[in-house]
Formats: sequence, structure tokens, C-alpha cells
Amino acid sequence: MTARHLLATATAILATGCLFASKQVTFHGKIETLDGGARRTMVLVEHANGGLDSMVVSGNGSFKLQVEADSRLRLTFRQGGYITKVVEVNTLNAFPKFKNENDRDVRFTVELMPQSPSNDLVFASPVGHITFTKGSGLMKVQYDHTLVTLPAADVTAAR
Repeated sequence: MTARHLLATATAILATGCLFASKQVTFHGKIETLDGGARRTMVLVEHANGGLDSMVVSGNGSFKLQVEADSRLRLTFRQGGYITKVVEVNTLNAFPKFKNENDRDVRFTVELMPQSPSNDLVFASPVGHITFTKGSGLMKVQYDHTLVTLPAADVTAAR
């Protein structure tokens, strides 16, 4: 094998490895409540492929979640005495087209609101949508904090 052939083979192997290297988006989250505590908040992570993970966040309310680029997630935040919140995440376009990076850090805070004494309040839809703009990779967040009251039959069934 000639030196030129060896060099071409090595270059091809390195280039292929770079193409298939998995880019990661790391979400650094913080859960806050009006009373300053994030006592045992459950975070459910639903993946678009049907996978389901969960974690319990306690103490200072901080959590970390790593996902591959081009993923879709649904994050559900539950804590006793507070209204459940859902945030949808789409990491498509998280990496700018012409920037050479394999990891991306994203930070966000979820503020949990106290539940009503009758436990009948829910958000009408996911409270947040985290996406990234095509080309620039800038994070885009949309909010919907519309609350609705559950009918009494649904409140009883939920308990």
C-alpha cells in the first residue's frame, strides 16, 4: 500500500467518524415554586419514539437532561400541591449550519403554580414549546399559560 493510499484511507475513516458523531443538547433546568422549594418534583421525559424516562428532582430544583440533536421530547413536571406543567422540546436546528460544534447547552426555568384547594385546575395545552430557528440555531420559546377548570367528574377520576 502506498503512503498516499494510506493517507487517503485514514482521512476517509476520520471523516466518516465525524459525520456519524452524535451531537448532544444538554438542558440545564431549574424548577421553582412560590415558596422557594422544589420538593420531590417528578419529571417525566416522553421521547418521540415512545420511550419514557423519569427523574425525581429535589433539593435546589436543578436538573440536567442530555438528548441527541434532532430529537422531540415532551417534559412533564409534577409535584404534589402544584399544577402539572408540560413543555415540548424539539432539538431540530439546534446546531447552526456552518458552526462546528458537537455539544450545546440550553438553560431554562419552570415555575410551578399552586393548585386550587379543589384540585381542579389544569393547563389547556403544553405551557411551553422550545425549538430552534433554522440556520442560526437560536433558541425560540413559545408560552401558553391558559388555565381551565376540570369538570367535577374528571377531578374525582384524577385522584
